Amino acid sequence: MPFTNKRRNKPLYKKFLTLKKNIQNSDKFLRFRKKKWQKFQHLTLKFNRKRFYDPISYVLFNFKDFFSRKFKYNLHNKQRLSFFYGKLRKSYLKKLVKLSLKDSKSTSIHETVLFIKNLETRLDTAIYRTYFSHSFRNARQLISHQKVYVNDKIVQSNSYILKKGDIISFDASVFDFVTSNILNSKTWPTPPKHFHVNYKILQILVIEDISYTNCLSYYPFWLDFNSFIRFYEK
Repeated sequence: MPFTNKRRNKPLYKKFLTLKKNIQNSDKFLRFRKKKWQKFQHLTLKFNRKRFYDPISYVLFNFKDFFSRKFKYNLHNKQRLSFFYGKLRKSYLKKLVKLSLKDSKSTSIHETVLFIKNLETRLDTAIYRTYFSHSFRNARQLISHQKVYVNDKIVQSNSYILKKGDIISFDASVFDFVTSNILNSKTWPTPPKHFHVNYKILQILVIEDISYTNCLSYYPFWLDFNSFIRFYEK
């Protein structure tokens, strides 16, 4: 029978089970001589005399709640951002985070601003933000059906990144459809500052860098971009 290292092959969850065991009543724990254990020994003896609660188990329980709340907070934060931009994939968001962190090291621009810039300069985002479509899904349908032009060239990529000076135009066959989206918008069309929109000829011009505008006002809900970036930078 071949030799197997049982310690090495031990399941990971079993290694952590011992961390939850109650050790303050153990004689071995009370014989620890290092200074870092003296405080715990003192608390253990004190609470055991009063028959109060287990301080170590209580601390572990609190940590469990803390990490549960933190995970829930980050998950909801990611879901809000993903759903708002038309259900973006987790892999794509992680790619944008890494790209923003990389660019921030070579420039003086904060990674949060660069991350928002990468989202707001997408082609489908530009069409949605300027009310030429009533949803991201509708904007992506226009792009996939080859009805959207960038600098007089058909673009079929939803994630196409726009640059300063780019002009977005539409095929004449969808003019009535786009016009109805604009007229039926819930608010008067007020496009972001980095876009100049000509609603007569249905064109969008990128006039400035999004880094110089306050993009946080474009979201109808709270988004913690710093926590989002810290969560996905690993």
